[in-house]
Amino acid sequence: STEGKQWQERGTRCKLALQKWAESNKWTFENKWYLLEAEESYCNNDFGRAKVFYEKAISSAKDHKFVHEEALAYELAAYFYVDLRDDGKARDY
Repeated sequence: STEGKQWQERGTRCKLALQKWAESNKWTFENKWYLLEAEESYCNNDFGRAKVFYEKAISSAKDHKFVHEEALAYELAAYFYVDLRDDGKARDY
């Protein structure tokens, strides 16, 4: 649909903006961009890529002392692994 295409284009523009911010200010935006990449990969059934970006989001948030964003990344990674029926890995998160 036309409306769906507009939302997709808007999302792409926003994602590119966040990527630029992450490149210029890793401290504040890097973990957010990684988490967005993980979630997008998950939605697109690219599970290998999603796993990598969940780990990067968690690590970046931890390194930059964003405890609440680290917790969010852990929570979303856990939901991801539950959806993959990997209960052991989900419990790790």
